[in-house]
Amino acid sequence: MNDLSQWTFFLVAAVATLLPRALGALAAGRVDPTSRIFEWMTCVAYAMASGLALRMLFYPTGALGETLLFDRLIAATVALAIFFLMKRQLLFGFASGVLVFWAIGFFQLSQFG
Repeated sequence: MNDLSQWTFFLVAAVATLLPRALGALAAGRVDPTSRIFEWMTCVAYAMASGLALRMLFYPTGALGETLLFDRLIAATVALAIFFLMKRQLLFGFASGVLVFWAIGFFQLSQFG
């Protein structure tokens, strides 16, 4: 590959990356964040995040797929309970779910290992 084609590739990639960002920055001042389209986009984003979380809970892949569904449900239930009990503090809910999931795995390893 010669130098001209490398620079051409670099410039095309830079324009393809920066142009949408620049257009978005220019349009951002004219957009009403409380409009119906943005409410819809927010709903879609929440629905996608919820769907992905439920997919990881019920149909996991990799190492998480080797764990029991019951263990994942216990950890998720504790995480949600702590999240709401601690006035919707994400860190507390996440940390409690991780710790419960770890404790369950540790107990099962010590019990059956």
